[in-house]
Amino acid sequence: MSWANDHDASLDVLQQVQGTLTVSLIMVPRQDLSTCVQDESAAQIKARNENQYSFFPVVDRHNRVLGLYNAERWFEDEAPDLPIADDFVRLSEDIVIGADASIFDFVMQADEHQTNLVVSGNQIAGLVSLSDLQKLPVRAALFALITSLEMAMVVAIQRRWPQLEDWISFLSDGRKDMLLSEIGEAKAHDGFVSEIAFTQFSDKADILRKGKLLAPSSAELRKRFKRIRVLRDSVAHANNYAATPTTAKQVCETVRWIYEIKAELLKLV
Repeated sequence: MSWANDHDASLDVLQQVQGTLTVSLIMVPRQDLSTCVQDESAAQIKARNENQYSFFPVVDRHNRVLGLYNAERWFEDEAPDLPIADDFVRLSEDIVIGADASIFDFVMQADEHQTNLVVSGNQIAGLVSLSDLQKLPVRAALFALITSLEMAMVVAIQRRWPQLEDWISFLSDGRKDMLLSEIGEAKAHDGFVSEIAFTQFSDKADILRKGKLLAPSSAELRKRFKRIRVLRDSVAHANNYAATPTTAKQVCETVRWIYEIKAELLKLV
């Protein structure tokens, strides 16, 4: 079996791994949630919101969840002394997600719907929000996703340009010399697997971009691959890739780009 075919199988395995990383792993369980009721005022909720929770589930007298109240808008401004009965988002499909949904089902839309109530069976089981992108299961999911993208890049390159001389021409002279040196040394020490195995993420991105194998323009692909590489490095070496709402929203956009690029690559192979 060729190295590329091995990676075809590995792509399937990584897809299965991603499916096991579900929203239930990052949600705040229902018993740990701070809630509010309809006859509370915005001012009352702000006064007791010492932990600066952005959203509160709204419950009735039977502790049934009715929807979500946005408390974040009053963090800097004075909150009105009016009941929130008509000032919260009612329970609907727009604000719920399944506990067994993939983490990426949430990430893909978390910049637009920053907080979701998590449903398990016929009950609300918890809450997941944009800030939860910092949690370790998300970090593991992101690493698996970016790895699967790089594998798809390898397969696409090898299918389109089977020989070393076919794809190495897209790299700079400096990168060519370095790669050929590393390949030669590996062969001399019985450590050779495949020429493409010695390329870095940026090399593969340059090959695909200069080889015009993907639909977006060269400038757009350069921007997207740079963002993906930065996210990969942050996920691998640090845990601040989504430390602020701005960076967390960038993660959501980057994940959508990864899925788009990966889908286009897999169509080619």
